[in-house]
Amino acid sequence: MSNSKSRHLAGCIVLSLILVSLAGIQPMLKVADTAEDYRLDKDTLHCAVALAGHLAASEGRGTGLSNEMLQYFGDFASATVEIVPGNSSLSYLDSLKEHKIDILVLDHPDDNIPEDMEDSCYVSHTIRNNIHWVTSSADPTLLSMINVWLEDFMGSRLYKRTVARQYRTYSKPRINPATGEVSPFDEIIKRYSALTGIDWLLLASLMYQESQYYVGAEYKEAKGLMQVTDVTAARYGVSDLFSPEGNIKAGSLYLKYLMNKYYQEGLDSLNVIKFALASYNAGDGRIEQCRNHALSEGKNPNDWEEVVTTFATNNKFIGKTTTAYVRDILARWEDLKETVPVKK
Repeated sequence: MSNSKSRHLAGCIVLSLILVSLAGIQPMLKVADTAEDYRLDKDTLHCAVALAGHLAASEGRGTGLSNEMLQYFGDFASATVEIVPGNSSLSYLDSLKEHKIDILVLDHPDDNIPEDMEDSCYVSHTIRNNIHWVTSSADPTLLSMINVWLEDFMGSRLYKRTVARQYRTYSKPRINPATGEVSPFDEIIKRYSALTGIDWLLLASLMYQESQYYVGAEYKEAKGLMQVTDVTAARYGVSDLFSPEGNIKAGSLYLKYLMNKYYQEGLDSLNVIKFALASYNAGDGRIEQCRNHALSEGKNPNDWEEVVTTFATNNKFIGKTTTAYVRDILARWEDLKETVPVKK
């Protein structure tokens, strides 16, 4: 690194210390004299995102932005970022204090950090909507590094593009005509599309139906982009359902599991998709009961449309929500296939 860059980095570190001190937070004990002295002593950062809630759109967007920014910071710090769920017996702040996590993403820290824990925490510059990154006071170098990185990153085009993608309003899926982008998560969706063999636009359509691309969406026991339960996530080794990567992995693999089930029963490809989507929404056990009921009514249990006609006589399943769910996802999928540019 050039001497001028080293001097600039050292200057940024000193500035971050002054700002932290002015904010009333315990000053750091040591400042790196040169860029070479300024490095992490760990190759993995354990992080948690604990914004005020997960239901509101702005909070869901903040969760998505935070997850993405943590990965970018990991690249800068040459460290692997693992975004972990909260410990069931400890609060996020307790986990931070006990060094179970390195970075806690928190909004409104003045309200959310108790007085008796203030001395054990350092708080970063403000990111957006009063979101901050909190570190342990036992690790002053990490907070310095975060603030230096935030100063540069938040002035970059990458940050502006990331905010634009994460906070874009998705009243309905709209294609970016310049890039063909459907959601903020296209890259991850395409990766699991390649792994599962499921059309990425079908996965994107399902994801929109489930969460409208809100990372922090929650409904009953289902969480995140593809509304996956903890039980289903555990089947695929996923522990944090508010991680876009983990949620898309679990949701895609679960849909693939459902599709394989119907393929093995000899259903045609379109009915495989319809029954898999219905099972994703209502549960495969419930859909199996519907198929058996259809058979008892003299209908073809392997034809989704015929099964739907028997919902009116099925006293165990109304079916209106699931019928609309399958219909809407397929209609959106067709629209996306017609409008997303095909790269040659």
